[in-house]
This record gives sequence, structure tokens and C-alpha cells, in this order.
Amino acid sequence: MAAVTMLAGCGAAPEEERAEFDVEVAKSSLSFTGVPIYDAGTRCTVGGSTMHCCPTGYAMIGAHLGSDVFKCARLSSTSGSRFLDVGTTRNGMHACPYGSVMVGLHVGNNHLACQSPGTSVVFETVDGSPGTSDTYPMHVCLAGGYAMSGINAGSNLFTCAR
Repeated sequence: MAAVTMLAGCGAAPEEERAEFDVEVAKSSLSFTGVPIYDAGTRCTVGGSTMHCCPTGYAMIGAHLGSDVFKCARLSSTSGSRFLDVGTTRNGMHACPYGSVMVGLHVGNNHLACQSPGTSVVFETVDGSPGTSDTYPMHVCLAGGYAMSGINAGSNLFTCAR
């Protein structure tokens, strides 16, 4: 697994700032309830774009793009409506605005459906190719409360937020 830790902002932080940031990761309240599901058929229209989405209240935690199947986990809370993102770039890929997570994707149009998880996102990491996988098998974000917040489909890279 090739994972690169990315902090908010540019460049790496000095060692003492990293220690502080790790304390903040422990304070992240991004959490899920229940058992994750595999979804192959839910569609939604967000900002005029129709795409594959996780069911309402769920966030993407993995994707098998070749089969158009998402792994979705129920968020313990959400804030606001789903919204369309067509241009935010972070960590070298299309991403939801910082603090929100992916709930849907249209690969061909490079459109993301995003939503605030209703809790603080304090950490992001890039999960690279071949990436973390589950038994499906599909590329998934790391275990432990990570949701997808960005994707580079061509390079099989995810930004995973916690």
C-alpha cells in the first residue's frame, strides 16, 4: 500500500506541529454507524448532474469503477444538502471542498457529489495504486473512519478524509 500523508496547507509541517496535528486527528468526529453496503444502482441528481450516488445519509468509502459499484457507509450525522463539485483540486486530484466527503461520482463528466459529514474533518491521506482493498475486491479508503473526499480515476488514487 502506498499512502502519503497530506496535511492541510502547503508542504510538510515541522515535527512539533505534526505532533499537535496527530492530537487533532484523535478529535475527529467523522464516524459511521451500521455495516457498510455495496451499491450498484442508486442514482441521484445533484446540481443538474445525474450520477451514481450512495443512498441518502451514506458516504463513499470505496469504489470499483470498472463495475460501477461503490462501498458506502452510513454517516453518524450529515450537515446540509448534497452539492455538485466540478473543479476543486487538492492532492493532485479532483476533490470535494475541504471538510466535505464524496457521496457520488460521474467518472465520464468528472463530477463529484459532495456533502458535509456534519462533523469535523481534520486529516486527509492519499491512498494510491494499487491501494487498500477489501474482499470484494475494490479499492477502499483505510479502515478506521475514513471517507473518500477526492479521486483521480485514471491513476487509481483516492483522497481519504477523517
